[in-house]
Order: sequence, then structure tokens, then C-alpha cells
Amino acid sequence: MMNYVFDVSFVGALIIPDEIEPHSQKMYARVKNEDERHVPLLFWYEISNIFNNLILRKRYTYNEIIDFFSYLDAFCFLTDFESGIIYSRKLLQLCNDYGLSAYDAAYLELADRKKAVLFTFDSNLKIATEKKGVNVLSSL
Repeated sequence: MMNYVFDVSFVGALIIPDEIEPHSQKMYARVKNEDERHVPLLFWYEISNIFNNLILRKRYTYNEIIDFFSYLDAFCFLTDFESGIIYSRKLLQLCNDYGLSAYDAAYLELADRKKAVLFTFDSNLKIATEKKGVNVLSSL
């Protein structure tokens, strides 16, 4: 069994029709049914914000966006609820060490803690993940 962490850039490229990247589907195909798929709690705020922006920019209707949640459900993501002062200090350290936002640091911290492979299309996060010695899958 493998552990994987997914960031919102990668998931968006899997489920938003006009942003689908064919290579993301090939990359995701390596994930097996028994593998664990992790996201930080932050992921749900980020994906909701992306969906809201798609509606505001009139790229999709509200009802079309609601249908995207069935795609998300199919991933069977395990949401990590790590929080608090110690966690915030870890994130700040990663920000300081690798020049990341706290948002990106949340994905790196989770991948590192879970000994997981990180799926991302974010170039800064990919670079930081490689520097940290965490496995990353990205087409960048």
C-alpha cells in the first residue's frame, strides 16, 4: 500500500473539464484501490474557492459545479485535521526553509509526515518537495 497526497492544482487538472490535463490522468492511473489518498483540511477550502471563482467568472453554472463534487467523492480522500501551535510552527519553518506559502507548506508537511508521494502541478511546491527529499509526481 502506498500513501499519496494531492494538492488542489493536480485535482483541478483531473476534474475541471476545461482544465483537464491528459498526463494527469496517466499519472493518477498509478494509484491503486488499496492506496491511501490524503489531503489537508485546507484542500477543501481551496477547492471550494476554485469552484466559486469558476461560477463568478461564468465558466460554469452552480449546478455544473455541484456535479464536480461527485468526482471528488470518488477519490475517497482522507482529510488530515492536523492543527494548532506546533503544526503552525512546522508550517512556518517549511515556509522559511523553502520559500513556500503556508498553503503549499501544508501539502509538503502532510506528504513528509505520511511518507507519501505528493501529486502537484505547482512549480514552487515541486521544487521545495524535491529539496526536502519527499517524493513528488509532477509533469513540470
